Amino acid sequence: TVLTSRAMINELVVANNELREELIRIKQAYQCDMCKKKEAATVVRHMVSVAGQTPDTEIDQIIEARKRKGTWPVKHATLNCFSVQQDLVKVRFHHSEKYQHIPIRIPKTEKNKDGTKPCKLCSEGKIRRKTTWMCATCEVPLCTRPLMDEDGSSLTHHARWHSTRDLIAEHKKCHENLRDGRESRKRARESLGGVDGNENEKGGAEVDEGGDEVAKPEEQRVEV
Repeated sequence: TVLTSRAMINELVVANNELREELIRIKQAYQCDMCKKKEAATVVRHMVSVAGQTPDTEIDQIIEARKRKGTWPVKHATLNCFSVQQDLVKVRFHHSEKYQHIPIRIPKTEKNKDGTKPCKLCSEGKIRRKTTWMCATCEVPLCTRPLMDEDGSSLTHHARWHSTRDLIAEHKKCHENLRDGRESRKRARESLGGVDGNENEKGGAEVDEGGDEVAKPEEQRVEV
């Protein structure tokens, strides 16, 4: 009986030690994952904190290097690139006399005769808002006027692009606002017995054409 009890005690001790080791492994794995997330956030936070301190020569080199590789202006995965790639984060938050993030007209071409492109911060899939403006430095098409359902005090998508840290999250929010606004207006028209028209790019969709007065430096506000 004594031997049996001792054997059971030994088994319990071994099982307890194994549980302790498993808990330690789980805790370490969780801490490692959290450290990676904090490290990624720290990179962007550092970029924001030194906005404007990057010399113009470094921005020159970044843009020239991308032009040689054929990756400037950025046309693919624009949101992700300007969110996580350090050279583009520097460009997005860099402000100087040479590199002013002011809205300029999108050039008209044979393929783009009306000089419009979907705003990168609010457009996705079939739900798009065209704009005639792009950032002079980032060369990214961005709305310079609030959405139809937003009041005049809302930051434009151009201003949000240069002030928010997480472009992916900001894009989701802006796109949802655009989609919800259009669905709301569609329901209102239908309830009044109006045309159920889908807002397309050339019909009822919003086109941020703006006026010449828009092409001024906007107040840049970095989220804290």
